[in-house]
Amino acid sequence: MQIDPNRKVDVYFNLHKKTWSVRQGGKVVGHTDQISIKNAQYIVSKKGNERVRREKKKNVHAYVRGYVETLPYIMADDIKLVSYNPYKNNSFVVRNTDDSICSSPWACCEVINKKPLVEAIWY
Repeated sequence: MQIDPNRKVDVYFNLHKKTWSVRQGGKVVGHTDQISIKNAQYIVSKKGNERVRREKKKNVHAYVRGYVETLPYIMADDIKLVSYNPYKNNSFVVRNTDDSICSSPWACCEVINKKPLVEAIWY
């Protein structure tokens, strides 16, 4: 992947390829099964969410935004699993509580058994 580390990326789960797509400057610059994002923001387009609900067809409108950086070895103070269901939620939420989440110091996005896993990490 050709990523400028000084510019933010948008990372979203690609439903067709069953992997993470990495977009920078409006263009997909690569795909990966694991990526760490520093200063993560959890973004959902309201209009995109409304379109999914109206058409009953998914589109790219939710992503994790931040800087690609290798997650340092840290003892995390808190790790929360994060998910987004466009038919149920208007934002990313913490799994098991459905509390809305907007940001975290780190996000780790992985693919496990062809399914997305997002961990919000505080340290």
